Amino acid sequence: MRIHGASQRAGPRGGRATRREAAGALMWVMAMLATISILAAMLLPNQIRLRSDADREREAEALVRLKEGLREYILNTRSVPAASTVFTNVAETLGWEIGMTRTNHRGNPRVYLVDPNFRIGSTTASTLPFVQGILGFTNISNLRLLFISSVGQPLPAIITNPGTNAALVFSMLWHAPEGAEPPGWTWGGNWEDIRISRLSLDPLITRIRMLDYNYTSKMGRFSVDNTNVTRQLPTCDYSTMYFVRTRIGLHSHVSPYRLQVMQVLQDVPLATNGPPYLMGPTFVYEGGLWHGILYKAPDAQKHTGEDLQWAYEIFMSGPANVYKVGSVTQTTLTTRMWEYMSNYVRWTELGFSSSFKSSVLQPSQQRMASELSTYCNKKASVN
Repeated sequence: MRIHGASQRAGPRGGRATRREAAGALMWVMAMLATISILAAMLLPNQIRLRSDADREREAEALVRLKEGLREYILNTRSVPAASTVFTNVAETLGWEIGMTRTNHRGNPRVYLVDPNFRIGSTTASTLPFVQGILGFTNISNLRLLFISSVGQPLPAIITNPGTNAALVFSMLWHAPEGAEPPGWTWGGNWEDIRISRLSLDPLITRIRMLDYNYTSKMGRFSVDNTNVTRQLPTCDYSTMYFVRTRIGLHSHVSPYRLQVMQVLQDVPLATNGPPYLMGPTFVYEGGLWHGILYKAPDAQKHTGEDLQWAYEIFMSGPANVYKVGSVTQTTLTTRMWEYMSNYVRWTELGFSSSFKSSVLQPSQQRMASELSTYCNKKASVN
């Protein structure tokens, strides 16, 4: 009975101890939760910032890939796409799903913008796409394209719908430092969430010049990317522009217009700060054959004149006469020289014809002499 009674008395004491232990454990858990909450509150901003930075870096890399894909598409197809097809064109070039080009990983749409003052040949920003033809193109300006997107709030409405401010908005976006809001903009979002990738087409273009000083009835022919389609030079001195990687074929003027030279156009390195398309390869068709030279940059001068080619290169690479009279240049002067020399060769082929001499050769000689005099004379005395 005492043992049973002891057992009955021990029961209540054990129950009170268990409740105290449970209460203590509960307080310990609550303290731990409070500590974790405090630490989480301290670490959460850093976690959010790290995630935001990772999102921005990921999107910046994606836009660079889009820009590279657009560059490859332009050079491979010799064309500039319109906004309605650009994401499809880039997706095909990169091997991506179209959705991966149109939308970023945060679900926000990407935007493709063309400089409103864009012009290549007769094509403007509003009339894209542009496709390079056999005659090339001139009249280029503001060849700037960009991709833009946000990993935070949607892009400002002024970007997606600029209205009459399109040119100003594009210029500000083009020159805006990375992560910095353009001056004067007011937007509720974080400008650091906006990523921009820019592409200028200027380095993708080179100039070519084709000269013919035979006779107008036997002018050389050329082809562009297809040697089965040839065309006679439009003028004796034809200058135009093409995209880099364009294949220029130079053909005889005699049917079936045999291919003589195949030239793949490359970037022309310059020693000046001018646009890369200011200097490019020059080809001359004379005596039924194409010859080619490359204009030399100012730092590539030769210091001897052992033959006419070297003398020409020295003349063309030298500084211009800033005191000359009129608009005569080194290029126009050499054109007159070539004209005279070609006519001289033709005169000998005609058995020194007196009529050709008086009607063609002598006038070309006079034009050359006049051009030389104009170029060498000074418009003002210099002390």
